[in-house]
Amino acid sequence: MTENLLSKSRLSRSGALALTAALIALFVASCSSTDQGEPNYLIGSGIGDITGPVVDVAFTGYVRPTHIANGVHTRLKARAFIMGALDGTRRLVFVVTDLLNVSHEMRLSVVDNLRAKFGDLYTLDNVVLSATHTHSSPGGYAHEASFRQGYFDAVVEGITEAIESAHESLQPGRILVAQGPVQDAAANRSLVAYQQNPEPERARYEHDTDREMTLLRFEGNDGPIGVLTWFAVHPTSLTYDNSLVSADHKGFAALAMEGQLRRRIETGEPFVAAFGQSNCGDVTGNLNLDNTGPGVDDYDSARIIGQRQLDAAMRLFDTASSRLEGDLDYRLSAVDFTDLEVAGELTGAGPQTTCFPAYGYAFAGGSTEDGGGHPLFMEGMLERDEGIDALVQVVIQPPPVTEELRACHAPKPILYRKEQQDPLPIGVAKVGWLAMVFIPSEATTMSGRRMRDTVKERLGEEVRYVVIAGYSNDYSGYIATPEEYAMQQYEGGHTLFGPWTLPAFQQELGRLAEALATGQPGPASEDQGDLRGMVESEPLGNDYDEPPADGSFGDVVTAPSASYVSGETVSVAFWTGHPDNAFQRGASYVEIQRLAGSDWVTIMTEGDWPTQVRWTQASRVIPPYDPLDPFATPPPPINEAFTVSIAWQVPDDAEPGTHRVIFHGSQKQEPGSQAVTFAAQSPSFEITRPAGAVP
Repeated sequence: MTENLLSKSRLSRSGALALTAALIALFVASCSSTDQGEPNYLIGSGIGDITGPVVDVAFTGYVRPTHIANGVHTRLKARAFIMGALDGTRRLVFVVTDLLNVSHEMRLSVVDNLRAKFGDLYTLDNVVLSATHTHSSPGGYAHEASFRQGYFDAVVEGITEAIESAHESLQPGRILVAQGPVQDAAANRSLVAYQQNPEPERARYEHDTDREMTLLRFEGNDGPIGVLTWFAVHPTSLTYDNSLVSADHKGFAALAMEGQLRRRIETGEPFVAAFGQSNCGDVTGNLNLDNTGPGVDDYDSARIIGQRQLDAAMRLFDTASSRLEGDLDYRLSAVDFTDLEVAGELTGAGPQTTCFPAYGYAFAGGSTEDGGGHPLFMEGMLERDEGIDALVQVVIQPPPVTEELRACHAPKPILYRKEQQDPLPIGVAKVGWLAMVFIPSEATTMSGRRMRDTVKERLGEEVRYVVIAGYSNDYSGYIATPEEYAMQQYEGGHTLFGPWTLPAFQQELGRLAEALATGQPGPASEDQGDLRGMVESEPLGNDYDEPPADGSFGDVVTAPSASYVSGETVSVAFWTGHPDNAFQRGASYVEIQRLAGSDWVTIMTEGDWPTQVRWTQASRVIPPYDPLDPFATPPPPINEAFTVSIAWQVPDDAEPGTHRVIFHGSQKQEPGSQAVTFAAQSPSFEITRPAGAVP
């Protein structure tokens, strides 16, 4: 009797599963249908690797001298989309990079590469590079302190590769748009400042952050080729305690969506999913508002916030049905925001001018909710302190600050002013009834809303959607509203052009939108300069690699256990040299392989979320940040051999069988020599199903 019931139960379950599978297949087929009318745009998508050096390079997002990379959690990518008129008269390139920010020199070099191959098809007038703002991408690619030419070149080559791939995939197609909420993925980290905005204005919005994601689904003749989303939340789930290069939560969402849809859709082309950034200036994913949450650790929090963005994106992707229709056009310009006259109708206080850029005390205090900053400073500092000013003069030795400049920035007490400021790139593009606003800054929630309103008003009722694409084409700090600025929270202290920064951006974006609406040329761009070839490059790696005292390069230091089940972590370690001595863009460090018949098949690399790779030296330890010694410098590189430790958390759906780990390392035998690469392999191990698991 029991056997009979179990048999019937299994049959029922089997039938239910078959029915469910059929319904899902039918739903996917309907969602993937290309029956959305005739193609009305040229579309293309592409991806390129921009991972740079992974050891002994500083992370710059948290501005902590000892926040130094010693490994890789995920590789960094550039994801490119081209949208164009069918007749080929206009094309717009939009790239999302897994970087803290982008630079003007980076954009110049990318455009130079494109011009060499495509002539004047892609220029500074139609190429937009943006960043997700992950704080776990190392610095060193910008032409400033600690510049590394090899890293800059790798980023430029990877972005160029992504755009070239998008160009090669160009085809007539359609662009579908959808908007919808992302649940429990963001919180306002500067609520005391947000609440200073006028109550009637705040009453227009249900939340104190923008909870909606905007998604574009690119449909080719054979089905979807890519998806581009914008959602505002800082990628700071991986805090300053993380020392691994990573794309943070937006990288998790992108990798997962690409994996799912590449398995679902067979188009012959790689599916590209980009999770772009928006007006996240005062928005954090650390939901506990104390630099933690919602997970049990940083990586768990990044996964959860990424999953919540992924869930929204998949839902919007599957239900998107509104097709963009209408002209494609754009206006990009470079504006000098120093001493810029701003009209009274935008300031609400008569005609005003912006200031030469300067940082406030609150900038050094950092965002308390995202970990804070220097212990001498805090958010909300409004009074000048002569002791602090004297210390800054000794430590930073900044240019002198005039009383006129102090008055211009009031009530911000100036920490230090910048030495120079080039014009900044801004832009407005229209694809049918979608408008994209390109700014080089971190706009707060309400600042983004005001800029969207300004652009929408100028473009007219034809535009239904307006998105802020932050961190685009350069970087220039924050944009707080004048009301928020007066509170001098972190965001106000990092609003560089004074209290009228936002009205100035509204004014100049409005001019571009007006030109776009009337078909007139936009304002002429001012010269942004070019620092290429003018900044000395620091070397990558170390002088040479000393052999390990008790082994050889490539030897296994820690062998894996004989077997693992899903959820457990495989741990392997090898002797190796400094990885950046043999730095090569796109080269892999780790392969997780499974034995399939007589062949070893790579199933994961260090580019996948479940892996972590760390390089360590026994005699050199990077100390954690010490608030009592905030200017401490990390110990310099040494030539001692590294132990590289590889961790792989076995996924729940891992296929049972024999596995091994391959590590690609290098050794540099003497100063001035070329590093020699090698491949090492671990002993094999078994992956088995947990007891009681259903096959």
